[in-house]
Amino acid sequence: MSVRWSDGRVTIHGTARTDALDCAYPLAPPPAAPSTDWSPMRARRSLALALITVATALTAGCTDQETRETATGPGTTAPSWDGKAPQEDALRRATRALNAVEPDGAARVDEGVEDLARGLDKTFGPKGDRPHTFDIACQAPADRTLTLILARGDAETEWEVTCGDREADQFNIPAGGRFTARVPAAGRDTQGFVLWRLSTIAPADVEGCEDDIEGCEE
Repeated sequence: MSVRWSDGRVTIHGTARTDALDCAYPLAPPPAAPSTDWSPMRARRSLALALITVATALTAGCTDQETRETATGPGTTAPSWDGKAPQEDALRRATRALNAVEPDGAARVDEGVEDLARGLDKTFGPKGDRPHTFDIACQAPADRTLTLILARGDAETEWEVTCGDREADQFNIPAGGRFTARVPAAGRDTQGFVLWRLSTIAPADVEGCEDDIEGCEE
């Protein structure tokens, strides 16, 4: 970077540089030839002005960079719903998604809703000899996928659930011992929720793999 003063005017020359604070600022391209028209008094006045100009440019560069980091970098404000109405609409969409995959003969055993900020960690104790389904639907103010972990005994599987789908994700749980469903907490500033249902169904209504915890060989 260079500073040129001529006839009372100050010009900062150079290319985009980064100072010690990692703040980028644009500078005018250097002139074809330097000027030698200066006097000591004019130089002192111009130098003072040049320092003020540089400080202003650096401050503006830092401000712009901080603004960009606030908008797109780590620690940005999480997407959020604007008021209560959008949340209520999202709750209705999640309910419709659950209804879309529920067999006619299903009997609900348990159901609930959990905030994404806190996640889900619940253990179920299925009773009887009928197969179960665990259905889950997610809604969030922005595109998001979450991880559902199903575990029983030594067996554990992970599944990806996409928020906003028109149909809930359904997992087959055969009759047997207790099992756990977990969704890791997304952080306290995260908006969104999951709706889930545990239901019993007739053996004839089981579709696909009969055990989505142990898995099935294809």
